[in-house]
Amino acid sequence: MKVKGPGGPTPPQRPEGAAPSGRAAPSRAAAPVDVVAIAGIPESEMTPRVRAALTSLMVEVSTLRRELSAAKEQLVELEELARTDPLTGVLNRRAFVEELNRALAVVQRYGHPASLAFIDLDDLKKINDRFGHAAGDAALIHAAELIGANIRATDIFGRLGGDEFAIILTNTPKEAAAAKAGALVALVRESASPGEYGVAITAGVVEISPDLTAESALIAADRIMYEEKRRR
Repeated sequence: MKVKGPGGPTPPQRPEGAAPSGRAAPSRAAAPVDVVAIAGIPESEMTPRVRAALTSLMVEVSTLRRELSAAKEQLVELEELARTDPLTGVLNRRAFVEELNRALAVVQRYGHPASLAFIDLDDLKKINDRFGHAAGDAALIHAAELIGANIRATDIFGRLGGDEFAIILTNTPKEAAAAKAGALVALVRESASPGEYGVAITAGVVEISPDLTAESALIAADRIMYEEKRRR
């Protein structure tokens, strides 16, 4: 029941400290962290000297945490650099062979089809000799970018060194992998050259069978690639 005062109904009372109706209550600043509460030392034993030492220790711990986080980020970056070809940005030979061994393990365990394409950049030495090594680098980058942009996210692409690249085509039998390699060869050959020279590649494809090793698979695909070169 509402109680009426001399001037009419008594308005509802706001709790002490509450904001007027229609306005948000002012936010209160968070209380500073109390080193006494964190350390669990009774206030009676917390001398100014002890408090200062604890505060300094907390600052050092916070700094160490930041430095550890930065070191972890740097380690991740260094590990990535150790796996990457510095010129083209794709996997280097060591990292690619690691991935090829993993692909072989999947084939051996589950029987899923996978294929390996060995790719050679044609006439790189001629480009280097005639136009300079910067032109040769540009040709390698051009080919790597085209290939990398036109394979699946599940495929694994790396540079083995010099003018040699390779692709692991996961869940792909040899016929489909050969068709894809042929499409990449045509794509690079028909692309606009980065300089006064043409850029072309040749590819050889093998299916990754359970009896192969990473090295024997690369040798077999390399052999087929050179057979393709001789046919032209």
